[in-house]
Amino acid sequence: MIEKDDALLLDEAKKDASKFGLLYEKYIKRVYTYFWYRVGKSKGIAEELAQETFMKAFRALPAFTKKSASYFTYLLRIAHNTLVNYYRSKKPISLEEYGDIPVDSQVVMEHVIEARSILQTATSLTEDQRTALMLHYQEEYSIKEMAKNMGKTENAVKLLLSRGRN
Repeated sequence: MIEKDDALLLDEAKKDASKFGLLYEKYIKRVYTYFWYRVGKSKGIAEELAQETFMKAFRALPAFTKKSASYFTYLLRIAHNTLVNYYRSKKPISLEEYGDIPVDSQVVMEHVIEARSILQTATSLTEDQRTALMLHYQEEYSIKEMAKNMGKTENAVKLLLSRGRN
């Protein structure tokens, strides 16, 4: 059940957005702690995810209705979804974390030769085939999204991908 003081704060925040700060102050420490334990006790990431959670809650404030759950439970649901999205997203890896990596010049040369071969082959593809391959493998678009973006049917996109791969 939603607490009476939360219900009052929510009503005030819906009328005056600056009042949302009171809800923020009330729950920020608990939401931050939720993330801190789940992201390996990383202060920066926990702070960022907590801020993102409150931004989502703030944007959804007009649509929020007082249901049977407390407002903190509602925030934790947003926090959980934010955490899931965080772990699903691709994160860049800093090469500085790995220090000096020994490089085998033979392996590097093989990669250079392979890259040149791929580039030569790519020039023989049609523009639509290159676009389809790039959207699918580099941008990770679905067939449906590609069809919409390219103005083609899904079957036409599948054919372009198949011919491009061959």
